[in-house]
Amino acid sequence: MGASATYRVVGAVMLAAIATHRYATVRRPAGVAEYHRRVRDAAARIPGHIGSWVGQDVPVPAQAIKVLDPNVIISRKYLNVENGVTAGLLFVHCSDAHDMAGHFPLRCYPARGWDVRASRPRDWNAGSLAVTGSEYEFTAEMLEGRRVDAAMVVDNCLLRPGGQVLRDMETMTRSIVGAGGQSSGAAQIQIYFDASVPPERRDEAVEALVKGYRPVIDAVLAPAGVPPPAREP
Repeated sequence: MGASATYRVVGAVMLAAIATHRYATVRRPAGVAEYHRRVRDAAARIPGHIGSWVGQDVPVPAQAIKVLDPNVIISRKYLNVENGVTAGLLFVHCSDAHDMAGHFPLRCYPARGWDVRASRPRDWNAGSLAVTGSEYEFTAEMLEGRRVDAAMVVDNCLLRPGGQVLRDMETMTRSIVGAGGQSSGAAQIQIYFDASVPPERRDEAVEALVKGYRPVIDAVLAPAGVPPPAREP
């Protein structure tokens, strides 16, 4: 066999291997479209008010929507009418888990002019749900050409089917390896505060707001293709 023929054979084998790998990783497992619909339905039932927290929808930048191509996205600013604390919340679910990689705190906030001051693992308990996540601190002197001298804290976790509550993007990326992994999707919760909010108030907010979002969180955590079990209020 001549050199050119050998190259053609090797090229054909490589292309077949790439196609097989892509089919295994991108193809949707049976029932995943219905699973994504259940996530959308659960998100539509999230109330605007959660206990003493009163929510107001906040526009999502068009660039973020383009990067995420979301199945679900909720962006709200909450005010606690009892103690005056404010918190922002972003919940996003992507049908393709790879789309999430371009939008998480250590990437999206620096891209908008914020500097990372600190990053640490954090865990919260929201009723029966153990939330494994991370807390990030950011500062900015200039935003969109204006001097701001701002500081903020972002509490973050990622969610995958099968009860996976993940601390960071590295663990999320590892979780999607394998057949159909990326096509079952992923979700992310960001709850963010002005850095002047005391840590104990931030933790109270995270726990209360996550409890309020349990219907859609439970829908994401259910096995793809399997309805989540009924949960008592």
